[in-house]
Amino acid sequence: MAEQVLLNNRRAMPRLGLGLWGPRDGRETLVAVEAALEAGYRLFDSASAYHNEKSLGQALRASSLKRNEYFLVGKIWNDDQGFHGPKEAIKRSLEALGLEYFDLYLIHWPTRASLDTWRAFQELRDLGLTRSIGVANFSPEQLKDLIEATKVKPQVWQMEIHPLRARPDLSPIATELGIELMAYSPLARGRLKKNQIIGRIAQSLERSFSQIILRWAWQRGLSLIPKSIRPERIQENARIFDFELSKEQMLAINRLDQGQSVLKPPFVFDEAGYVLSSLK
Repeated sequence: MAEQVLLNNRRAMPRLGLGLWGPRDGRETLVAVEAALEAGYRLFDSASAYHNEKSLGQALRASSLKRNEYFLVGKIWNDDQGFHGPKEAIKRSLEALGLEYFDLYLIHWPTRASLDTWRAFQELRDLGLTRSIGVANFSPEQLKDLIEATKVKPQVWQMEIHPLRARPDLSPIATELGIELMAYSPLARGRLKKNQIIGRIAQSLERSFSQIILRWAWQRGLSLIPKSIRPERIQENARIFDFELSKEQMLAINRLDQGQSVLKPPFVFDEAGYVLSSLK
């Protein structure tokens, strides 16, 4: 289906995958993953906080694919961060999945314990529990501080990126550091379904809103993990490789950027943007 990118540790990763935030464990996750496999998806983005690892693993193990034919992403939750928590956390996730390793394991959110977490992640990689390591939701400053303190670069930097929050500042940083930039929530969680500019472009190209948005992100060179639980939408989101947006169309979508996040994390952050605590 989609092309692959070579990460800075020389491992290949598909640039398009299925995001698994949202689907409930059980039939909802099974149907979504089965539809994605049928549509040619080979990257699956999971997290312990999504509480659907069991069904994801069941669907992957039931497929005809060998383990080296798909790419599995996992994330550690805040409560398990530190030097001693990651090994038990990744083992719990792998046990739930019924699999032996992740292809990529991420720090889900930056906390004051993330420096120790990152040092522990290097051990997880050495033990073969994950092939690559990375971070999510780290600001450029937090990312650079992590690298400076440990001298170890992530393979992937996962961030919220979509037309309402385009983050054009991130790609040059990722390119300079040699880190793959992956966009989550690339469809802005449905906030652009009635946008007139995207609607006009979609009509002119006889494409869906989602296809236009994903193609915009694709042409920016991002890796993408759109989420859906509907098989027809999952298939639709994979059909973005047989057309291109013009320079004018790309610029029109760029102008939608408001720096607007569609997330509402249940956290308190400190002055430097690290997760301080969860809201109960």
